[in-house]
Amino acid sequence: MSFARKLFHPLLFAGISFLSSGFAAAESGQGIPERERCAATQESSPFALNAFADIGLGLAGAGLFTAAAVLRNDAEGYDGGELFKDEDLNGFDRLWYNGYDKTFDSLGNIGPAATMIVMPIGIYLTEAIIKNLPARELGTVGVMLAESYLLSAGINNIIKASVKRTRPYMYTDEWDETGIENGDYALSFPSSHTANAFLGATFTTYTFWKYFPESRFRVPVLLASYALATTTALLRVQSGNHFMSDVAAGAVLGSAIGFLVPFVHEKIAAIKYRGRSVLAFDGQSLTATFRF
Repeated sequence: MSFARKLFHPLLFAGISFLSSGFAAAESGQGIPERERCAATQESSPFALNAFADIGLGLAGAGLFTAAAVLRNDAEGYDGGELFKDEDLNGFDRLWYNGYDKTFDSLGNIGPAATMIVMPIGIYLTEAIIKNLPARELGTVGVMLAESYLLSAGINNIIKASVKRTRPYMYTDEWDETGIENGDYALSFPSSHTANAFLGATFTTYTFWKYFPESRFRVPVLLASYALATTTALLRVQSGNHFMSDVAAGAVLGSAIGFLVPFVHEKIAAIKYRGRSVLAFDGQSLTATFRF
């Protein structure tokens, strides 16, 4: 078992244990504090799906993803004909770059998995189990996350295949032999791992703040998400896979997509639920709310 997997398992267990404390409290009769209640109800939600928009986003993402896969298949292994020298690098990237390190490379896989999969699934599945999040929202979150990933991965890999920037380890004596053989050595810009990590961080933070606008966990979710994403970027540089400009570009791309897709669905929800009236009865009085 790799070092990364040994570290990932206890982190995953700790995360699940923390998230499960919420529905354990609910089952014990403590209930859900008012400030922790979800903004989504059976009548409305901060986000909504739309057949036209989602088919469009889905097809765009799938098209970009497929095009990127085709372009990456054209990558060729290193033939040894070109030598890469430190003086060929720009001043910024020359400040910090490294030879290949397999341990740091493996550790860099944790952040994207945590921010894109473990955190959003853990948070929203937990809230659905304790009935603080309508079950339909799991589908909404899943669709938005899938669209975000396809768009980000497609754009990222098309840029990689077009730019064909050489990875930092090629400027050292410590190479990744697998990358040299399959042509991955020339796919440095931008960083996919960093893009995925920041996509997950931005997506999770944005949606959590909208679903739970008064929650005391808003800042912890933000800090944890971006700490994982930033750590991923640093590990990608330390592993010799990327220059600092690679991870910076990946962070911008991932953050932009992680914001944009939920933002579009938030605007769809604003239109969908506009003009609806909601009746609520708390046992003593009947309240009518009208949305325009």
